[in-house]
Parts: sequence; C-alpha cells; structure tokens
Amino acid sequence: MNTDFHKTIETIPVPENLVSAAIARGISDAAPRQRRTNRRHWAIMGAAATVLLAGTAVIAPVSIQAGGIIPAFTQLLDKEMAKTHYFDDTMDAILGDLADTDNYHKLSVPAQEVGGIKVQPIGTITTAGVAAVIVDYTGPGIQPDHLRQQMVKVQQTNGQAIMDTNFNFGKIVLGHYRQVIAFYTIGPDPAAVTGIKLQLTDINGVHQTVDFGNIPLQQPPMKDVPIQQTISAAVPFGGKVTGHLVNAKTTGTSMVINYTTAFTITDEMTKKQISNYQQAAWISEAKLVDAAGKEVGMLQLASGGQFLNTKTTGKQVTTQFSSTFAKIYTTGAATKHKLTTAPAGTQVKFVLEIPSKSGHERQTVGSFTVPLKSLLEK
Repeated sequence: MNTDFHKTIETIPVPENLVSAAIARGISDAAPRQRRTNRRHWAIMGAAATVLLAGTAVIAPVSIQAGGIIPAFTQLLDKEMAKTHYFDDTMDAILGDLADTDNYHKLSVPAQEVGGIKVQPIGTITTAGVAAVIVDYTGPGIQPDHLRQQMVKVQQTNGQAIMDTNFNFGKIVLGHYRQVIAFYTIGPDPAAVTGIKLQLTDINGVHQTVDFGNIPLQQPPMKDVPIQQTISAAVPFGGKVTGHLVNAKTTGTSMVINYTTAFTITDEMTKKQISNYQQAAWISEAKLVDAAGKEVGMLQLASGGQFLNTKTTGKQVTTQFSSTFAKIYTTGAATKHKLTTAPAGTQVKFVLEIPSKSGHERQTVGSFTVPLKSLLEK
C-alpha cells in the first residue's frame, strides 16, 4: 500500500551534509551522448557495482528547521548534484520525483543481525524501468567505511540478475544508517518485475552473507502505448538491418521503450560482425521537435540499448532491446524541464543506431517519430 513517505521515511533529525555517492551509474561513452548500455556494458559494470565515492565527510544530524521537513532519503539521492562527481542525475531525478510525491511502499521484512548490527529492508520505490530498496542499519559500532565495502547482489524474482547495482549510505542519527540500493530493471514489461532477491555480504566488515529472500516490488499503474513503426538501413556487409519500435511502457516519471532489430546473415559477414549486430542496438537519443520542425530539446536518457533476448531462425536473426528515459527534457543550455511543459504538437524522434562494420563506431538506421502526447499520462 502506498504510504505517506514524508511521515514514514524520517521525521526526526536528518543529516545536514551527507557523503553522497552514485546510487546508479549509466554508461557514458561520449559526453554529448548521455548514457548508453548493452549486455556487454552490464557485465563490465557488475565488477564495479560496489565502488563508491572515496573519502568521507562528517555527517552531522541537525534539528528540523522551520519551513518543512527534508526526508533523509531525498538527501541520499542528492538531487542538486552537490556531493559527488559519480552522480547519476537521471536516476536521481526519477527517484527524487517519486519521493516528492510520496510514492513509497513500506516493507514488512524481518531484520537480520550481523555482528551486533541489525539489517532490515524497510521500503521500496518503483517506476517504469527503475527501482530502489531502502535498508536500515542499526546498532553500536557501525563503521561507514566498512559499510561501503560490502557486496550487494540483486536478482529479479523472474531469474534475471541485475548486473549494475549501485548504492549510497547516509547517517540518520548515532547508530542508525540508511542505505538506498537502486537499479534499472530488466525486461520488456516493467510492471512484470514484481519482486527481487536481495543478498548482502561483508556487512560492517563481518564476512557473512544475509539473504532476505523475495522482496516485493509494488509497481505503479503503467500506460501501454502501442507504436509499431519500422525503419531499415543498408549495412556495409550487404543486406539491411530493420528496426521495429514496438511500444512504450510509461508512468508519470519515466518510460521504457521496447524495440527490435532484424537482419539476415550473409556470406560476407564475419562471426564478430554477426555477434555485434545480434547483441547491440541503441536508442539512446530522443529528440523533441515542435510542430514547426524545430528541435526544442532532448529526452533525458536513463539506460539505453539494454539487451533482452535474441532468436535465430535459419539465417534470420531478431533481437529485442529496451531503453529507459526520464520524463524530463533538456535544452541546449542543459536546463531541465518536465515533459508536460513541452510545446503543444511536439513529437519525439527516437534515433536507432547499430554497430558499424568495424564494431567500433555506430551507424544510424533512422528515427521513429512518436507524438509526445501519446507518451504522457491520460
């Protein structure tokens, strides 16, 4: 059940200045292009899942000041990007908006004790393509540096492992720390991701693993937007690659775009080229164009080119991918705007890219044009 986040999460003294680390990192391969991911990227990022901001800062709890309550969770998200250069501003903006709207779900998961420290998942926050679980640590002798060295393993209850799991800690009061574990969900239908399995290892320097079993994720209502558009482009090895934009799954703060690519294996193709075209295709850019054809901004990318599955029938190869975007767009001045503020008649051009012949560059197949109005909530 959706609870009052601001009452539930923290109405007691909260940190004034937090050691803030990335709760999630997208994949960035070029500054102008935001974050892009594919299956190989996820594997690489898995090794870095527990790397947090080096160094510490004093976290001084202060009394609530007149003028309103700032929940500890919001501070952990660090919405103003003031604490660390590892900051994933897209995920933070998405989850921060959810916190602001009290979209928080309380858990009833028993605490487990490790070395005198009680560890307990207390709640989740979810939206299309993004989820976070909040964990509390209470007890004497908590060492922040040891907490940051722990290992986190998350697996969706459908069996899909989450390779890129990121987290951040903050001190609530003496002997009480709070952790946000956040990740991009995997699958064409984010509403179907209804639970995770969570394991934590090496908690507070104690070499022990705690397994919390199945933790439910309560997904919000999602709008299913059928699109069904197809584009094709010739490729250097002969033949063509066909892209198909299937649909979008949207909430008020984010959207998951599902698409496929298809090609026929030719005699000119090497095994490496076949593998490249089979495993990688990106929708990482989404341009907003007004009714006059003028570009007014770019959708803010969360996770692009996520590999889902592939099927080969004879020489015909079809692969399914997804990309996640925040419902935020940026202008040339890097100013952020809610998608609902875009001009009337705006369309979104989702740009599809595939590997080049060498595999080191990208070739643009074309773009899918979708009315922005259809991607907004009813």
